[in-house]
Amino acid sequence: MSTRRIPRKRRGQRHQFFDADGVDEVLSCVLRLTSEVSALSERLYLTERVLEAQGLNVANEVERYALSEAEESALSAERQRLIETVLAQLGASAQGAESIEDDAGGPS
Repeated sequence: MSTRRIPRKRRGQRHQFFDADGVDEVLSCVLRLTSEVSALSERLYLTERVLEAQGLNVANEVERYALSEAEESALSAERQRLIETVLAQLGASAQGAESIEDDAGGPS
């Protein structure tokens, strides 16, 4: 897995779309999670199609695969990065930041 950095916060005032405190932040978290799930689902689908075209049925093999301790550790670190990335919006809001940058780099 590649190492990705946690996005930084931009300075400025956040727009607020809902009157209730925290709703915008929760919605932002849900949208980030949805984006992550969508990208991963598409990539997994394409990977399975490529492997099937080569005569490999990975679905059964994935179910039977046993992770090593190193693999479990790597997955745990990636899970933590995902949690921090998704929840970063809550911290950005609490600190008065406008939003956070995307994983690709600079401000949008």
